[in-house]
Amino acid sequence: MRNIKWLIGLLVVTMLSACQSDNGIKLGFIYSSPITDRYVREAGYFKEYAEKHNVKVYVEHGNGDAAIQYQKAIELFDKGVDGLAIIAVNANTAAAIVREGNERGVKVMAYNRLIKNSDLDFFVSGDNDVLGKIMVDEIIKVKPSGDAVILGGDKYDRNAVELMASIKKYLQPHIESGNIELKYVTYIEDWSGENAAFELEQYLSYTGEVPDMIFAGFDGIANSCIDVLEKYGSDKPVFITGQDATIEGAKNVLAGKQQMTAFHPLKDAATKAAELLIELVKNERKAKQMANAMVNNGQRDVPTVKIPSVSITKGNLEKVLIEEAQFYTREQIY
Repeated sequence: MRNIKWLIGLLVVTMLSACQSDNGIKLGFIYSSPITDRYVREAGYFKEYAEKHNVKVYVEHGNGDAAIQYQKAIELFDKGVDGLAIIAVNANTAAAIVREGNERGVKVMAYNRLIKNSDLDFFVSGDNDVLGKIMVDEIIKVKPSGDAVILGGDKYDRNAVELMASIKKYLQPHIESGNIELKYVTYIEDWSGENAAFELEQYLSYTGEVPDMIFAGFDGIANSCIDVLEKYGSDKPVFITGQDATIEGAKNVLAGKQQMTAFHPLKDAATKAAELLIELVKNERKAKQMANAMVNNGQRDVPTVKIPSVSITKGNLEKVLIEEAQFYTREQIY
């Protein structure tokens, strides 16, 4: 009798485990580097959503090295993942990861950075056209005329190229009207604050003029510009953009040193990516119907979900970042 009860109990546990495993789906999320705080957060949000849906998730990163990221991806493939989301260290060489995934029947999604020239299954990203528009709109709102400088991101990052094009597009009517004069435009290698500081110092030294507005592609670039301007000793107000809603960016916005930063709803994006990748594994056709755009990566048009960013200014920072998104606490900000 005792043996029968034990067998019944074992059967129940086995049946429950089978029901909870979501057909045994396993996913990987491999990001570029832990240096970028948002990627660490997004990996966590991705894992949290997937595991709530009884899907096993392995999280790795490439430590900023494309070769390491490739090796980590191979290890995940060897563990038998059914789907892999990648924030690529290098958008070109990561195509090798996609090819390996294709050969093994693994669904591969690019997250945040498009992987070029590959048979990619899906892409989840922000909307760089919207991002450029909100940057221009927020500056023009407070400074409708003057001299402008654009310090974009890394020219080898598609996001930087698209953002640069968007800023120029939305500035163009103001340039044509004579209200804005675009004085200097450059990409910043590695999105580096140090490189941005060098470029701005060169500009100030060469022209002897402080611009009225700087379209900085990232909060780290904006922060370096603020440091350079303070060192330069000019009292002239300069209106500066940024993105990523870093803690430094948020503090600069509150201090009036930076006009705006763009908040990417990281939790929304990461949970949507997890939802889509699970669906890709289970029902590829249904997943691709969820796309709201197609993006060409040089080899094919990739089904894409674009998630727009939110403009953060002194007026809405507390409401959006602290109260609604709970992205920061008041103690962190203040």
